Amino acid sequence: MLRAVVTGGFLIVALIILWVSFWPSVAPFRDLLINLGTEIIGIVITVAVVEWFFERRRLHNRGRQLTWDALHAVEHAVWVWQGGPREMDTDEVLGVLNAVGDHDALPDFTEGLLLNIGTRSRRLLNNDPEAVSAMPGFMNGLEHLARLSSLRDGTAAFPARKIADILDEGTKELARALGKPTERHLSSLIRFRDPSPESQERRHYGGGGNLPSRQPPSAGSTQ
Repeated sequence: MLRAVVTGGFLIVALIILWVSFWPSVAPFRDLLINLGTEIIGIVITVAVVEWFFERRRLHNRGRQLTWDALHAVEHAVWVWQGGPREMDTDEVLGVLNAVGDHDALPDFTEGLLLNIGTRSRRLLNNDPEAVSAMPGFMNGLEHLARLSSLRDGTAAFPARKIADILDEGTKELARALGKPTERHLSSLIRFRDPSPESQERRHYGGGGNLPSRQPPSAGSTQ
């Protein structure tokens, strides 16, 4: 906003100088004033173009960093939930998500990680649209992940398979935006996958013990 005001101010000054240069009383200085006015206009236009490119670059860099942050958050949540190698590329994340079953446990702390991803994605869409739009494909990924913000809105738990599908779609879009692999790794080749509540607790907290988990309702059960 300040840059726009300063640029506009100099442009107005240049126009005033050009206007004054045509007054009869300043005829001896007309050429000087015209040159000065046009020079200021040229400088203002050059600075404005350079500033535009710098702003676009800044927004692109910020959008790229936010895209990486979103992808790392998904990778961490999927690792806590399903296990696998601690450092996974996007093809491995997609392979792990493909192996999620309808009855995989979803403890409250894991659900909280996924809920935070959804909430942050929705906030980015609402509060930082310029940076989001500057990174092609980032908006599509956030729109998918933002659906996780409603995990606790209803009385019934989201089915694990539905959550996995949301994460799968969001991960693919983020991966495309960053030029990462979007092919699915074979889940049977991924080591250390273990979605049990005890293993999720160990990965999340670094300790042992049992925590209650939210299981999707079985067929025929009442809410």
